[in-house]
Amino acid sequence: MNKSERHLAILEILQNHHKVSVENLAERFHTSLMTIRRDLNELAEQYNITRTHGGAMLGNQPLVRMVSFDESRIEHREEKEKIASKAAGLIRNGQRIYIDSGSTTRIMLDYLNPETKAVLLCNHLGIAQHALNFDNLSVIMLGGEMIRLSNCSSGVITEEQIMKYSLDTAFIGAAAIGSDGNLYDGYSPEARFKSRLFSVARNIYLLVDSTKINTYDINEFGHISKLTGVITDGNIDRDGMNLMRRYNVNVIIAE
Repeated sequence: MNKSERHLAILEILQNHHKVSVENLAERFHTSLMTIRRDLNELAEQYNITRTHGGAMLGNQPLVRMVSFDESRIEHREEKEKIASKAAGLIRNGQRIYIDSGSTTRIMLDYLNPETKAVLLCNHLGIAQHALNFDNLSVIMLGGEMIRLSNCSSGVITEEQIMKYSLDTAFIGAAAIGSDGNLYDGYSPEARFKSRLFSVARNIYLLVDSTKINTYDINEFGHISKLTGVITDGNIDRDGMNLMRRYNVNVIIAE
């Protein structure tokens, strides 16, 4: 079991049992106490878990990847700008599109041709506000319970609303693409919502920088074989390309 697989297993234990101990994890994974301590320290920086003296705890709350929504702190910014630009160029007049709240999809509108006439659905306040600056866009903000961390609507109401629409194209992000081809998100309500898009969108493009390929996260929401295409950067490695070829994925490189 490699580090990424061990991290995923630890998160699943936390999600099911709400707390873990260093000693039990070391015994379970046949590794040292120091390795487990490092694992828990790294996971505590990425997820809403609390390090304790002898382990870590989640409490009675859903597991959430603590992604920064501060635009100035977005990682791999240069690659994401190129990916967003490439994706924006795929939008055509008259289309009904959905843009999700991922760190790459959020900057797509920076590259949209202002003459493009389209209907835009979203569940992110920042995207809706940005879209209102385009006179030719008809903007629909999905309702539902607002997530303070991400400024997104989420939950049953949001999922019910998206099912009432028929979309030409959805542009989505992911926390990870596993070596099994599964798509993962770091927040379970967002993952459930994204899974609904496969029923209502004729085309789905995944915008993801190459560092997320052949990695894992906690919540699965789809498979790359169901995508119209994956838009990524030119740093995708041989293993990443082999994964795409295995499932006959249309890969669009943003140079």
